[in-house]
Amino acid sequence: MSSWRIVGQEHITRPLSSALARGQMSHAYLIGGRPLGGKSLLAQAIAQALNCTDTDPPCGRCSQCQRISRGIHSDVQVITVTPDPETKRMRTVIALDQVREMEQRAALGPYEGKHLVFIIDPAEKLHPTAANALLKTLEEPPPRVTLLLLSGLEQELLPTIQSRCQRLELAPLSAGAIVQVLTQEHSVAPDDAALLARLSTGRLGWALAAAKDPKVLEGRQHGLESLMEVLDNGLERRFQVAQEVASQFSRSRPAAQETLGLWLGWWRDLLLIKTQAPQLIANSDWQSSLEERAARYSASQARTVVRELLATLERLEANANPRLALDVLMLSLPQPADKARPTT
Repeated sequence: MSSWRIVGQEHITRPLSSALARGQMSHAYLIGGRPLGGKSLLAQAIAQALNCTDTDPPCGRCSQCQRISRGIHSDVQVITVTPDPETKRMRTVIALDQVREMEQRAALGPYEGKHLVFIIDPAEKLHPTAANALLKTLEEPPPRVTLLLLSGLEQELLPTIQSRCQRLELAPLSAGAIVQVLTQEHSVAPDDAALLARLSTGRLGWALAAAKDPKVLEGRQHGLESLMEVLDNGLERRFQVAQEVASQFSRSRPAAQETLGLWLGWWRDLLLIKTQAPQLIANSDWQSSLEERAARYSASQARTVVRELLATLERLEANANPRLALDVLMLSLPQPADKARPTT
């Protein structure tokens, strides 16, 4: 691992180190990748690199790096969705007043470090007026100010914003690399680390969150249990679940995508069992349930469901009506009566 302490992203960290050494870092970066794929970790590392006092930045050890990692550095600010200051209700977007406040702070420059860094997360939540206001800062950045835009839905950003940022795309990590980080840096037991690495599908951020917060795995359990409920019930209950997921989508698109991603992973695992490759399944803690279900469905049915789930995710990404897209998905799933019919 390099001084960046970012595993498996040398295609990003190597050019960043070179730009840092030459004093040619960009004033704005657009960090892309899947939800919980490590975007926040990379943003923190860039902020550390810009403020590090060591000869090999980011060292992770100096006072600047330490304060940034603890979230108490006055020159590293996160701009995200917050409650409305008047109504106290949680907003659904990053508002214009937040960008205006950021601009005022940017004009003052850094206080305690060498560089002032704003992390906008998630950037696709910028209200159109806020996004347009941000363009001014992107076009005429103050000295020693860097903007880091984090987004898993870059297609929802204004093209003018995308064109004014240098793009960094995080790659999925191997299971071995994730196990290494979990066991060596976060003291996770090897067996637990191996399971989290499988479940993460290459997303280090997800694996770290699951290791630290039991609610992550509780949410996964709930998502898979909802899938079992869908498979064991008729259309009335299926459409109720479709409404629940559609409502989840309206509140948090990543959360709904995570639910459908869970379902997709489960069906892929079932297909792996049908094709005699159980050693490759991700949901290894559900293996007995998967094997029992695999006796109910044919490989052809599993392939059809995988295709439909992928198509549903694509439709939602293309801004299709969530309820309609999910209703279509429910109609494509095998009927409960099929479970009584053993298949090959």
